[in-house]
Amino acid sequence: MEDPIIACDVSKGKSHIQGFIGLSNPVGNPFVVRHLKSDLKLIKELAKSLEKQAHKKPKFVFEFTGIYHECIAKYIRTLGLDLYAISPLESAKVRKSQIRVTKTDSKDCLNIATVYYTRCIRKFESDNNDIKSLSRRKRDIREEKIRQRGVYHRYLDLVWPCFDEYFDADSKVCDIIVSTYKHPYVIKRRSVNMVTEILLNNGRFSKNRAFDIAYKIKDYASNCVSGVDEKSDYVNALISSYSKINSLKKEIEEINLELDNLLRKSIVYQLLKTVPGIGANLLIQMSAEIGDYTRFKTAKQFVAYIGLDPSILQSGTNDGEHYSITRKGNGIIRSCLYLAVSQMLTQKLDNQITRFYFKKKSSGLSHKVAAVASCRKLACCVFGMLKNGTCFETI
Repeated sequence: MEDPIIACDVSKGKSHIQGFIGLSNPVGNPFVVRHLKSDLKLIKELAKSLEKQAHKKPKFVFEFTGIYHECIAKYIRTLGLDLYAISPLESAKVRKSQIRVTKTDSKDCLNIATVYYTRCIRKFESDNNDIKSLSRRKRDIREEKIRQRGVYHRYLDLVWPCFDEYFDADSKVCDIIVSTYKHPYVIKRRSVNMVTEILLNNGRFSKNRAFDIAYKIKDYASNCVSGVDEKSDYVNALISSYSKINSLKKEIEEINLELDNLLRKSIVYQLLKTVPGIGANLLIQMSAEIGDYTRFKTAKQFVAYIGLDPSILQSGTNDGEHYSITRKGNGIIRSCLYLAVSQMLTQKLDNQITRFYFKKKSSGLSHKVAAVASCRKLACCVFGMLKNGTCFETI
């Protein structure tokens, strides 16, 4: 008798469930459970029924999703069942191999069971979840900070028109002056010495430098024609936007500190640190996303996980070569590798990745195609580093 399993096709807010004792022996029909305690109890009842029939605990096999599987996976752990996750690509291969290709939620349970019984599936581990979720949270906060910066710049152009022609809108000087005075007309009522004192108290400026900046600010204020008066709600909106940006900055710093403590002893973190072009932010993101590298047996598997493997379309006169990458898999690692290659080229480094890039360029490829090919090369190098425990310079 084959191992009993509970196949689960996960979707937003609900999942389709079906029990199996071997591929040819489904237990009952698929049924739907919402991701609520009242419905999830049905899985517990099914697990007890399968255990009674097969005399062993069933395994819970589900299709891996971005976030929707997390709540149901947490519940399954309370039942003491082993979890096995499969890629949606794996179940799609099974579905497309059928003579009559159909896609329904109920049949997906059978496809998931087929993947489990016919392929080698690793046990689902969640040790890296905290690190990965922290890294992705940081990414979301950074995107929000960028969006909030855009809002801040719009209000700045309204309240402080042309100020970015005197000082960079993202500079320390701009931050100090805008947060302190809020409106340029306030500066008209302040002396150069008073503005100089504010700069000295809030920034690292020499006295002469602070005085020169203060004089320039006074000159701006005397020529400024603000789009709103001092009591306008837009002034409050500007300061509120500035405060939100500072709050997001602090949150990113706290997450960076926490991630650094979690990842510092990781072999992935230590080895990636030796790759030129991978700065602090990319280092944290890639270490968190790669996680347990031992789940990849070959470099091809690692490349496919990132989505840098080439699409294959071979038929008739088409040779199936020179097609674009699949772009399936982990897009975060893929973008990190592209940024790393870009940094290597910007810094004009001489290593195997940049030499490979210029070799591809000299063969007639465009910059983007050569850079993507170099990303694949770098991905293979990273896998070799992790597998052999070697630094970038020694591979």
